[in-house]
This record gives sequence, structure tokens and C-alpha cells, in this order.
Amino acid sequence: MNELYEKHMTITERVKGHIQATKVVLPAHYSELYTDYAKALNIILSADERVHQEMLDEKISRHIMTLSSYSHSALEAIKERNEAVLAFIFEETQKLHDEIDALKKVVYEDSLTKSRNRKWFEDVYLDDLHSYFTKNGTLVLVDLNRFKRVNDTFGHVIGDKVLIHFAEKLKMQHVEIVRFGGDEFLLLFDEAISLEIIKKTMEEKMIEIEKISFKVESTEFKMTFAYGIASFTCNEGLDGVLDSADKAMYAFKKGRRADE
Repeated sequence: MNELYEKHMTITERVKGHIQATKVVLPAHYSELYTDYAKALNIILSADERVHQEMLDEKISRHIMTLSSYSHSALEAIKERNEAVLAFIFEETQKLHDEIDALKKVVYEDSLTKSRNRKWFEDVYLDDLHSYFTKNGTLVLVDLNRFKRVNDTFGHVIGDKVLIHFAEKLKMQHVEIVRFGGDEFLLLFDEAISLEIIKKTMEEKMIEIEKISFKVESTEFKMTFAYGIASFTCNEGLDGVLDSADKAMYAFKKGRRADE
């Protein structure tokens, strides 16, 4: 059994474990999980090994056409007062609605942490070119400290569990949580929430996280995080806001190291 085959067996087992509690697993969701775990093992899948976004787009397009057809039939049934047809259309539309919700979950949910993914952030907060904000608010860029060391020391399975637990703790703030990439997350606050409240919230969350002990066999370790806050307004560029948040986070890390 060669090394590559063993790695694919490992990926398969991880994906199986991940989807056991999921009632419906769409091909795109399975592919997203498989791709994520493959990257963790430094395996780059070829184009024909992945389910493409185009496949999702094609399925969504078919659902839109079906809904359009149902709408036309419903109007005709209302005009003719055909209760049987209306009842049938209602039942089928409900089924379609449920499947569309499942598709939205695949498209907009990070497969590992179950938080929002970057595509959701781009579609909800940014313009069509994903360059400028379409609303006002405040974002907090969050980064786990020394996360690479956890992966290198204990392996990616433990690293994944740390990320999942960290994301769950962040979700308790009842704000939108986006896994922006790797161990980076965005917390998105409404414009009505003041910077003072946001800072207080993050400091309280930091104290909570620092109290948690992770244990791997006989070894215990703790995790900390850094954060940077940046407000944004409608039509403001994404790059500039992220740069401000990143600089604030770097200053925070530098200040923490000076205190240690």
C-alpha cells in the first residue's frame, strides 16, 4: 500500500466521521470536505476529482426554472379555482424549498467549523466584484496564536478539533462568524453596536478562551488569540478595511508580547 493511497484512505475516514450525523449529504458538500482534508495532507486534487461550483450553479438554475414553472401553474390554478392543482404545487414547492435550503447550507457554510464561509461574506456584505462593502458595520479579525505549532505537534485531527471548539465559543456572541481562511475568523457587528462594547466583548471572550485546557494523552496546552477591529461603511474598499484590522491585530500581538 503506497503512501498516497494511505493518505486517501485517511481522508475518506475523516470525511465519513464528519458526515455521520448529517441527514442529507450532497455531492458538493462531500467534495468540499474531501478537498479540505486533502489540503491538510498536502494533496492537491485534480479538476476531475472535485465537484465544481458550476455544478452547484447548474442545480440552482434548474430549481429556479422549476419554481418559475410552479408559479405559472399556480396562477392558472387560481384563475380556474383548481384546488387539487394548488395543493399539489404547494406540496412540491415545499419540497423544493427544503432542498434549496440544503443547497444554501452547502454553498455558505464552512464544512469544518459550521460557521459562515468566505463566499457568504462576499455575497452578503460586498458588491458584485467583492471589492466594496454594501453596508455599514464593524468587523473583528481574529487569529489563533501559534496554531501551526498545534498542527505540527499533535496533527491535523487535533488542530481541527481546536478550530471547531474555538468557532463554537465565538458563535456564543450571537454575531455573524465567518471562517475567513485557515485559523482566521471574522466577527461582523451591526453598526449600532459601539466600539466600546465590541472591545469589552472581545476581552471577555479572550479571558474565557484562555481558561480552556486542551489535553492530548498526557500533554495539556492552552490557546490564545489576537484580534484587530476595523469599522466599515457602504462603498468603502474591502482591502483597506482588512489592512486596518490586520495592523490593529499586529499591534495587539506586539503589545501582548511586551507584557509577557
